[in-house]
Amino acid sequence: MNQVIFNAHDMVIGMTAFLCFFFSLVVVASKRFKPISAYLLAGFLVSQAFIALHEEILYGTQFRFVTLDFSPNFFFVGAGAFYIDGALLYFYIRSLIYSDFRFCKTDLWHLVPIAMYFIYMLNAFYLQDDIFKREVAQYFRYDLIQQYLPLDAMAKTLRFGYALCGLYLIGKYRDRLKEVYADIAAIDLSWLKLMVTSFLLIMFVELLLAAIKIMGLFYVVEIDLLIYLGLSSYYAKFMTINLLLFFSALNVSALKRIQQKPADLTVKMASVNQEYIDRIEAYMSESKPYLKANITFESLSELLDVPPRELSATLNRHFKMNFYEFINNYRIEEAKLLLKSAAYKGVTITEIFTEVGFNSKSVFYTFFRKAEGMTPSEYRKTLSI
Repeated sequence: MNQVIFNAHDMVIGMTAFLCFFFSLVVVASKRFKPISAYLLAGFLVSQAFIALHEEILYGTQFRFVTLDFSPNFFFVGAGAFYIDGALLYFYIRSLIYSDFRFCKTDLWHLVPIAMYFIYMLNAFYLQDDIFKREVAQYFRYDLIQQYLPLDAMAKTLRFGYALCGLYLIGKYRDRLKEVYADIAAIDLSWLKLMVTSFLLIMFVELLLAAIKIMGLFYVVEIDLLIYLGLSSYYAKFMTINLLLFFSALNVSALKRIQQKPADLTVKMASVNQEYIDRIEAYMSESKPYLKANITFESLSELLDVPPRELSATLNRHFKMNFYEFINNYRIEEAKLLLKSAAYKGVTITEIFTEVGFNSKSVFYTFFRKAEGMTPSEYRKTLSI
């Protein structure tokens, strides 16, 4: 590998560390994030900065020897961030989507991996003599620290698992939104999915690298493979960190937070209250609250004077629908009435779906096809036959 690529590689890692520290300060000072989300995102960014510095010291020839001249105790300190950054990313996602997110005592278990790492390294490396530490750091003698590489691979696996859990949370979030909101088309989660998926891929490459290093203790491994895999993760991380703050700052306020535990919206009842059924059907028919595009589960509960738990149970058990389906099915029935009406013969489909409460053409067409097996235009044509 020539000197130009090596210098660019060092520069990218250094810039990544600097930007992470800088962005962490920006996030904490910004008013666009909830305080707890701001601190979690800042913590994740700081962990990425420590990882970048660790990589710079460990693999950057110039930095490694400068650090060795200063003190070998600086080696492997930044590697501790591998044991906490996945948890920070996971909790950041939770704090974004759950309005009632709070830390509890059981969450302290997520600190166990980083505590175990430093306890192990204290005995295996930091309490050893200076000659031993210099040999390990200077010549990459990981075999002298017998469990370091397997421990490193476990850390990379753990953080990869946290990222997968974060991606799973995002997927479940959209389903949970349907219990609370009738219009979810405007809630764009593509930026959050892109961010987590990008880090997931980076973490996978770093996990792959850790596995190859273990193989290198027993077999000859092509060094160029390690170099190019490492470089690809560095450059990908540099771009992802920049996109992370940009998209987070732009879109975080558009997220609709939900309750972390849906238990207060469901209740096991021996039978559904007929009074609530009659009240719901009468109110939906007479007042047509579904025509309001921004209607929510909470607002409907207040309008009906039905407790949220009972309303949720009634929708699910009697009507066999969640709130999202319940409201939009009423909107479809209203749209069908307008399509049949002579007064709306010259009115466009767009005007009709907007009038009945839909904000999204695709959502309207999806529900209409499901209900009638055809598009609104085709339905209108059948009426004129």
